[in-house]
Amino acid sequence: MIVLIKDNFLSKDVCLSLINYFENSKEKNKHGTTTFIDLNVSKNFKEIKLKNKHNTISNLINNSVIDWIQIVKWEKNSFQNLHFDKTKEETTLSSICYLNDDYEGGQTYFENDIIFKPKQGRVIFFDGNYYHHGVKKIEKGTRYTLAAWYMNI
Repeated sequence: MIVLIKDNFLSKDVCLSLINYFENSKEKNKHGTTTFIDLNVSKNFKEIKLKNKHNTISNLINNSVIDWIQIVKWEKNSFQNLHFDKTKEETTLSSICYLNDDYEGGQTYFENDIIFKPKQGRVIFFDGNYYHHGVKKIEKGTRYTLAAWYMNI
């Protein structure tokens, strides 16, 4: 299994500003047990810098760039069963960046019993089309993540 983990990918301040941005957004959507907003990188300078940072890492991995990116809110009792990221045919890579870690549960896990503990600012990159993955149930608190999907350039 190939997973790239980068701690301190986003600073605490950036993580908190993204959570605040989410909470103040009026354009929230539901998916399963989560709420999310799509980030439009052409509208906001901070988001453009964020996209460039993600693209720099993903280019090193498999010559991919961000296709789209979301802030996702996972409230208590939210979870996601094992799945593949069959988002688009062009999708080549997925990433999850933990915006906070003051909750219980919510670990990202893979079918072969590999579990990633959430840590604020940590990002994990992996092939979501290939690796069966999920999110453990949130036992206490609220989990915020920055989820991104990439395509070849």
